[in-house]
Parts: sequence; C-alpha cells; structure tokens
Amino acid sequence: MNYIIEKSDQYSLIKPDIKKIDQQTANSLRDKVLHEVASSSKYVIVNIQYVKDCNADGTRELIKLGLDLHNNGGMLIITYADLQFTRLFEKADITFIPTDVEARDFVFMDQLEKQFLDMDDDQKAE
Repeated sequence: MNYIIEKSDQYSLIKPDIKKIDQQTANSLRDKVLHEVASSSKYVIVNIQYVKDCNADGTRELIKLGLDLHNNGGMLIITYADLQFTRLFEKADITFIPTDVEARDFVFMDQLEKQFLDMDDDQKAE
C-alpha cells in the first residue's frame, strides 16, 4: 500500500492510496498509524478520500485503532470520509472532519484547549 505522509510537531497526516478498507488494508494502515505515533505526534489524520468501501473487519480495526490512540492520549482524525463511513463509526473514538486543512486547525485548537486546562489545574492546585 502506498502512502503520502506529511509530518509536523503537532500531527501526522497520512494519505493512503486505497479503495477499500478491509482486514488487510486496515491492519496495514494500523501499523503505519502506530509507527507515526511512536515516532512523532499522537494526533494522526488519515485522509480516506479514495476509499469507496469499508467492510465489517475494516470497521472493527479502525474502531480499535481509535480507542488505542484515545487511551494513550492521542487522537485518530479521519478526513474526506463519505457519509456512509461516518455512520459506521458513530460510537467509536474517531473524529471526522471534512478536510485536511480543517483537521490541522482542529489539532491546533485541541492542543491549545489542553494547555489551558492544564494551566487551570495548576492554578487550582495552588
């Protein structure tokens, strides 16, 4: 599977060249996402604009990936998802944002919010 990867200090953007998310492609994508999390940011944006189908195995793997990232302080953000996919993942820890640009902005705002919450906690502790 071919990928285009864009990295920054705040996020990794992965653009896989896949048409269908099934067990095999989801596992490959999972490996790539976990590698990015280990080597850079805990925020991973996955652009799925070319995906036209996602079966139950692929759905299950992406849900597990979203939960794994969430439980480790990270976030899985999916961009350019077809409406049918967002319905599949309603109860998952996956954030759907329409475009890559909006996803980058979302990451920045989420990090700012966390910084402000940390500052509030520090002030309350004093």
